[in-house]
Amino acid sequence: MGWTLLDTRRNKVTRYKVAVSIDRDGNNDEELAYVFLAPAQRVTDLLNDERDFLPFERPDGSVFVVAKRTIRCITPMEMGRQINEKDPYDLLGITLTATDEEVHEAYRRSIAAVHPDRVHSLGLPRDFLEMATRKAGLLNDAYRKIRAVRKAETAGICR
Repeated sequence: MGWTLLDTRRNKVTRYKVAVSIDRDGNNDEELAYVFLAPAQRVTDLLNDERDFLPFERPDGSVFVVAKRTIRCITPMEMGRQINEKDPYDLLGITLTATDEEVHEAYRRSIAAVHPDRVHSLGLPRDFLEMATRKAGLLNDAYRKIRAVRKAETAGICR
């Protein structure tokens, strides 16, 4: 028995909506959107599959298609890997041996993508704003903790 176009007996793949930030060539601003992933799929898997174009959904529900070759960077708003939210270095994506300048740059780069004022000014839905506010708070705390520890170490308080 062959499959017909409207055959509902076929197994449907469950997809999950993942918030991402997309930076495209020729576009000086990142765009926040949703991409749909299968349960065990990662964003990098989408970028490495055989398709030339990827569909995205804007917060208003409209769908747009992007040529993969134009994507400079795509960042999941909630990372697929488990991040230890109690480890400030892990939150900022840096190592313990990072210089103060590297720590500062990692913080500025991380906070720029999720700053609540930026997300709010884009007129995005409440779930984006809540996610951005939570992430910005975690990043601010991580940066403060690292600076406090390093300041104490240079003052000779910590050994």
